Amino acid sequence: MSSLTRMLSILGLFSKEHTALSADAIADELQLARTTCYRYIKELMQAGLLVSNMGLYGLGPRIIQLDYQIRETDPLLNIGRGVLAELVASTGGIGLLATIYDSQIINIHQEGDNRDWAITYSRGKAVPTFRSASSKVILAHLKQPRLKRLWKTRQHEADVRAIGPDWESFKAHMQAIKEHGYWISHGELDAGSDGVAAPILYRDGTVAGSLTLVFNHERYCLYNEEFLGKLVMDAATRVGALLPGNLEEPRPAPP
Repeated sequence: MSSLTRMLSILGLFSKEHTALSADAIADELQLARTTCYRYIKELMQAGLLVSNMGLYGLGPRIIQLDYQIRETDPLLNIGRGVLAELVASTGGIGLLATIYDSQIINIHQEGDNRDWAITYSRGKAVPTFRSASSKVILAHLKQPRLKRLWKTRQHEADVRAIGPDWESFKAHMQAIKEHGYWISHGELDAGSDGVAAPILYRDGTVAGSLTLVFNHERYCLYNEEFLGKLVMDAATRVGALLPGNLEEPRPAPP
């Protein structure tokens, strides 16, 4: 792990339960030497990523600025939310966009809301990597060497073994998802909720993320599964076609 990666891992220690941490707590959690920990903290404070108060440290305002920047500049988010808005308006579901970072699946946008029910994994919250339709359609489209490395590091986890007890069965299940084109999960993240997801792909087949519609079970039962699957696949294809690098180069005018 590089020094930069170790330094930035400090930001991941903060949560709703741990909004402020001492330097000693940070050093102990990340197994850092005290001098190294204080150096990292100083650099993060200078960058506005941490703030100090009475000997405790918390996340800094630069993170809010970066959040604004990514909302303004992320092509997947900016293209996808318009398509999702149409789906949500026509179906009454909640729309989600997700992408993969390292081994984590992150929801980057939520479209729509329903006062009668709520979903746990909204924007910015990591989704269990091996659970939910959103995650599985992304995993199914990873290049096999990357997928196998991920499986090797997590193969003993219950979520992984629920997909397949060994690599061959795990790989076969992922291939089935890929060939199916979309995937449906029932109550895997929130009881009483059903999700329908499809991958968003670049032209070369690399996965950019996933597009998901989530319904409470009563509303989900009003729809035909194949209809929803096609609806979500078509929407994901529309998003993918507009991503940078996927747009067709303009053809030169004939002489």
